[in-house]
Amino acid sequence: MTRSSARSLLQISRLLPILGCAVLAWLLAAGPAVAAPAGVTLQVSGMSTPVGMAADTDGDCYWVTDGKTATTRTLVSVDSSGRQAKSISWQATPKDVQALAWADSTLYVGDIGDPSADRDHIQILSPMSLSGTSTSWRVWDLVYPDGAHDSSAMAVSPKGNIYIVTKGASAAVYRAPSELSRDSDNALVKVASAPDGVTDAVFLPGGTELALRTTDQVTLMDAYSWKTLATASISATGGEAISNDLTGKGLLVSGPSTAVAGMDLPHAGDRATPSPSASAQPASRDSTDSQAASRTGTLLMLIGSVVVALAAAVVVYRVR
Repeated sequence: MTRSSARSLLQISRLLPILGCAVLAWLLAAGPAVAAPAGVTLQVSGMSTPVGMAADTDGDCYWVTDGKTATTRTLVSVDSSGRQAKSISWQATPKDVQALAWADSTLYVGDIGDPSADRDHIQILSPMSLSGTSTSWRVWDLVYPDGAHDSSAMAVSPKGNIYIVTKGASAAVYRAPSELSRDSDNALVKVASAPDGVTDAVFLPGGTELALRTTDQVTLMDAYSWKTLATASISATGGEAISNDLTGKGLLVSGPSTAVAGMDLPHAGDRATPSPSASAQPASRDSTDSQAASRTGTLLMLIGSVVVALAAAVVVYRVR
């Protein structure tokens, strides 16, 4: 074998790993996309459209409330299929419950509604126990620094820090003190402006991102810089509640009834669309098919490029 022939064979051998890597990269990209969480239909007697929902990762259930007496005087949870799991009564008498949150094995109940803007303080309540059929509770009084506000959104970070998102022209995110007093008012601090019409909020599991929900959109914000990271439209408009799903990999958003849809996490440049609840019609396959076609085309281009290179090397080998 001549020196030129050996060189050509060496070139071919070097190109083979490139083809292998190209195929491997395509296989990784072409693997099944992570599906949005499955939706559920809440099967709680007498429950109407939920205003608050929280994923209890300890109890493998979702705490839900529609803000009415039946689900504020009695705490209710459902399992992943939507069937009622727990019912715990307490003697708390909140005025206007609008939100639920779960953090560090604790359920928080947001008595934060104030459509007339005449409350001198709002309250956050937390049951002492989530086992059995009744419980005592803790309560914290919160006061805005700039007068009364109406709110439907509360989020609690994994560290237990409470945030309230107000409505109206001066909508904003307020933070409660890290150390809360049960004997006196706790002064809220305004930390960022917020979109108008936020109906609920939830921290993503890492605690660095906050998802704000309106009736038709989810806005993802950086919880340190308060910059908007991404937005996603909600196809099932009209609902209010948002929650992490139990896996922590997606979101659940309620519609205008007791149907709750699964939703991918918003990403910059993407328009996430909720998946239907179990009782709804399945989604169209058009987007899946187009993605598959695109991946197939990418593979063909990669293989074609490598084949051309191999062919050129073979020609050189034969000529030399």
